[in-house]
Amino acid sequence: MIAVIGATGNTGSATARELMSLGEDPLCIVRDAAKAERVLGAEARIAVAEITDRAALEKTLSGVRNLFVVTGHNPQSGEQQINILEAAKAAGVEFFVKVSGGRDIVGPEVESIVGRGHHAVEQAMRNSGLAWCILSPGLFMQNMLAQAPSIRDDGKIVQPYAKDFPIAFIDVRDTGALGARVLLNPAQHAGKVHVFTGATTNLEAFANDFSEVLGKPISYVGVTVEQAEAAMKTRGMPDWLIAHLVAISRAGNAGAFSNENIRPIVDIVGREPLTTREFVEAYKDAFS
Repeated sequence: MIAVIGATGNTGSATARELMSLGEDPLCIVRDAAKAERVLGAEARIAVAEITDRAALEKTLSGVRNLFVVTGHNPQSGEQQINILEAAKAAGVEFFVKVSGGRDIVGPEVESIVGRGHHAVEQAMRNSGLAWCILSPGLFMQNMLAQAPSIRDDGKIVQPYAKDFPIAFIDVRDTGALGARVLLNPAQHAGKVHVFTGATTNLEAFANDFSEVLGKPISYVGVTVEQAEAAMKTRGMPDWLIAHLVAISRAGNAGAFSNENIRPIVDIVGREPLTTREFVEAYKDAFS
């Protein structure tokens, strides 16, 4: 049996849907059954368990062989995923697949607490005795959804990058497509770290995609990391999240998301990765 923890999030739901499209019936482990039904549909197989509840996780994971894990960013995400890993091992799970961060933002001493958490989980996976695979995607296109009010109301994308700075974005649907195929072929992917992105573009070109699809001018406004940090503080965002996003911006400007690698999508999924234009077309209603 295949299970997906975090199946109502962007990446988890994409993975669950991809598995279902491939004829699988994954167990979708969530905190909110009603939300899961809205996101995944009434036909989805759903189980409710808190990722901090070891006993509940062990019970829910009984009979699961291949497990896909992606959880929301928070200061305790590393501890939470290690708890999932230990519950999975106790329950007899054989193959553990984790969505991690980009290689430049994961490590024991990186600036972001989320990146340090990813590193701790990866090390625990390697020492667990389970077969494992790590997915290391580029910068998600879906992060642009946070810009929806600005795009919709002001006709602007505001980000802490130069307009022509190269970024190799990836759509979560590509991550889900890759993750589903990894889950279906453990022997082929065990012990591997798949680093992957979409095609390289830049934020000015991304804004042009929005202009063409939405039928109105959308401009790109580049700001400094310090200006972005000040804006986040005025919105009352939690300190840890501001620190994480600032760390991501600094790493990004140093090239963390600029190295294109589409081969895993092409070779494993069997198609080209989705483009920023296809992303805007698919999410048009969110920006209109």
